[in-house]
Amino acid sequence: MKKVFFALILSLFLAIEAQATENTQKYLNECLDFIQPPEVNLYSSYGKLRYKFDKDINFLRQKTAQKFANQNKTLSDAFLPIGLTDVRDVVDFDFNVETMGLSHGYVCVYPKSLNVRLEYSLPTIYILNTLKEGSCLYDVALRHEKTHMQIYIEALDYFLPILKSYIEEQFSQIGVMVVARGDFVEDAATQLNQAYFSSIQKRIDVWRREVEAEQLKLDTPENYILENRLCQEIEAQKLL
Repeated sequence: MKKVFFALILSLFLAIEAQATENTQKYLNECLDFIQPPEVNLYSSYGKLRYKFDKDINFLRQKTAQKFANQNKTLSDAFLPIGLTDVRDVVDFDFNVETMGLSHGYVCVYPKSLNVRLEYSLPTIYILNTLKEGSCLYDVALRHEKTHMQIYIEALDYFLPILKSYIEEQFSQIGVMVVARGDFVEDAATQLNQAYFSSIQKRIDVWRREVEAEQLKLDTPENYILENRLCQEIEAQKLL
């Protein structure tokens, strides 16, 4: 008898849950029939590039080793960097929601606009403090690091339209929220904000790893050997 009783309770619970899901979907459809996808605005900045010439080899090696470690790579013990480009991106997210009354007292909470600012914060080129200005190694290091900075700039320009399309697609994935009473509007807005922000942040994280992986292609042992050999040849010619 108890098994029959519990089976009836479970059946009733599942029926109520199914009915609630059906009702929620009905109100979601009602909301989506009236609203438009959110307006997506993107802003960017390269930041103001700084040059630092006061750092020693220990500082440059430590920072370079961290860049390699972030890509699950190990910096060779024999490698002594003479320059470094340090760029960090900052994301600012502004999420605006509006509400719309639905039938039977339900309320739809939906994104009206999403404003995302992706910028580089304090981009800095470091040149080893023992290099003499105007020397071959100084010029090679400076040119090498400026190439890194150009890659960062082009990567940001290339990514912005991709990010915009991705954010616009999230409306069909995350959508809106329907609550039974106005008392829950603030909580729904907070949940929507977190859902959209988390999704956008994950996509930016993927882009960041891709950019750093691209940067390491310039920092190969073969490339550094080539650059040093170039300077050796120039110095040898001066002695002729």
